[in-house]
Amino acid sequence: MKLLRKYNGYNGVIFLLKKILVASAILIVLMMFMIPTGAAPTEVVLDQQVELEVPGNFSLLDADHDQLAETVKFSLALKSYQEGQFIVTGNLEAMKNGRWVAVGTTVVPFTWSPDHQLIELNFHAGNIRKQKISGPYRVTVALKSGDWELPAQVAGFSPKYDWKIFSNTGDLKVGEITTLSKAKRAVETWAAYKDIRLGKLQDVDYDYDHWQLDYKESFGRVTRFLVSSKGSVEVLKIKKTNPGEDWNKKLGDNG
Repeated sequence: MKLLRKYNGYNGVIFLLKKILVASAILIVLMMFMIPTGAAPTEVVLDQQVELEVPGNFSLLDADHDQLAETVKFSLALKSYQEGQFIVTGNLEAMKNGRWVAVGTTVVPFTWSPDHQLIELNFHAGNIRKQKISGPYRVTVALKSGDWELPAQVAGFSPKYDWKIFSNTGDLKVGEITTLSKAKRAVETWAAYKDIRLGKLQDVDYDYDHWQLDYKESFGRVTRFLVSSKGSVEVLKIKKTNPGEDWNKKLGDNG
């Protein structure tokens, strides 16, 4: 009787091992069909997959050679499995009263390809000089491509720059919105980041230090963009009623 029980127990173990082997074989076969041998990444990566190669690199730009930097430049590489267009939002932050605060923001379009992987972000140093905040600073970077987003993440820390090495950029003309084409580019970048479809450009005006661009929409409405010389964008919804009468609704701003 004892021998019979041992025999049955032995058979049970053998049966279990056979089931495990069969299940493993089936799984291996399924994986062979799901992931073809030698497939390119674009063939097996079905979702948007990108990676920021952190940390990035900091450098300073002294455009007028006065030994004071007007711009903080930050660059980092983007790794992607397929070509694509992204909206890159970068924030330059400094430590103030024990917390990180933004001292500069930039939003730029970026088209990734195997030959174009380096993102370059430029931040004016005026707020650093104005608030007298020394480094180290940090940069956070967020990506957006259609409905896909990569939330903001810390991408690098700067050396311990002293605020006195930076210039007050109030009179700096480098990189400012000085032409209509630059103003249109700023509006298009803002609209792409906010997923807003622009209508037809209807009217353009310039008032002291602001560009005013009106885009015609349906139902007689107009979206008005006010672009400052520094690149900030303010948006108004305008409903035309009687001649000379506008109804304005502020949507938001960037900058």
